[in-house]
Parts: sequence; structure tokens; C-alpha cells
Amino acid sequence: MPFIKHLGLLLLSVSFNAAAAEIPLTQADLLGTWQIEKESLNADGSGARGLNTTWSFRNDGTMEGISQENDAHARIDQLKAVLNYSVEDGKLKKQAAPGRSKME
Repeated sequence: MPFIKHLGLLLLSVSFNAAAAEIPLTQADLLGTWQIEKESLNADGSGARGLNTTWSFRNDGTMEGISQENDAHARIDQLKAVLNYSVEDGKLKKQAAPGRSKME
């Protein structure tokens, strides 16, 4: 019976170590449509701002976003944009705004 307990602890330890390893992001991981509720420039999620946005990532390096505004006093109800994106060093880089070369 002690063997079973030790085996269980060993497997538990291995699974935690595997979860702790960071797997780099690839373009294939992004392809498709994503509902975004918060966005942050910081890896730890600090400074996140709330969003109601849907992003569709395409294989050609473009992403189309549609943001829906819930504020009754907003100047526009919906914003649609197509931005360029890339995956560099396992991290998503996207165009800061349409027509601008700055990536964030």
C-alpha cells in the first residue's frame, strides 16, 4: 500500500511540474474566433481593461475585431477593425491601430 501512495505523490508532482512549464504561443493556437472580456499589455494581467470584443484570427496575419459598447452614453455602439498581427518569441504582437506601424 505505501507503494501506491508514493506513486500517487510522484504522479501529482510530475503533473504540477508539467503545468508550471510555459508553452510558447504559436499562430496555430490563435486561429479562429475568440471572445475577449479583458485585455492587458502586462503578462501578469495587471492594468487590464474590460472589453466586449470578438477577435477572428486569420492565417494571413490579420485579425478582425468587433467591439460592442454597452454604455448608453457612448458615441458609437460598435467598432470594427482589421489589424495585422504576428507571434514573436511565443507572444502575440498586434498593430496598435489600423494604418499605424506601431505593434503592441
